[in-house]
Amino acid sequence: MALRSAIFLDRDGTINKKAPEGEYIRDPGDLELLPGAAKAVSRINKAGIPAILVTNQRWLSWPAADLDGYLAVQRELGRLLACHGAWLDACYMCPHAADSCDCRKPAPGMLRRASADLGIDLSASIVIGDSPSDAAAGRAAGATTVLIDPRSGGEKANGTAHFTACDIGQAVGCAIAIARSIR
Repeated sequence: MALRSAIFLDRDGTINKKAPEGEYIRDPGDLELLPGAAKAVSRINKAGIPAILVTNQRWLSWPAADLDGYLAVQRELGRLLACHGAWLDACYMCPHAADSCDCRKPAPGMLRRASADLGIDLSASIVIGDSPSDAAAGRAAGATTVLIDPRSGGEKANGTAHFTACDIGQAVGCAIAIARSIR
């Protein structure tokens, strides 16, 4: 089987609005897509490139964690995307506390697991996120990285990511162009 490229997407702050600092999206009613997110994911789908979610969910390591709550949020995310003809091809989640595993971003474990599971060529793939840890995970896996920073104007990369974008729409446009140039 020939390896293929993919576009990896962070969840909170990239596809949906983040919870306040120190909190997490644990209830489907709290999930709100960012403007243009569904359209951006749909563009990835129409380009024929797998759209793969990679998300840290540290709250699932807490004693009162509720995996059913996480799964309900994921179902709602799928429903909201589907309303716009978009979908995620696969979802990977790290439920571990910081510094306790090799899958929690900035470590590349989720990306490597997706590569092995789905036949993804990480060197031909792009990671989009809103945090330096997203970019660091992508770089550690050998992928190209796009950091969403509304202040950047999408003009140039900072020291962490290869590229920056002002929103998910611009990030996905960049990622699709990169993926097509690598194919």
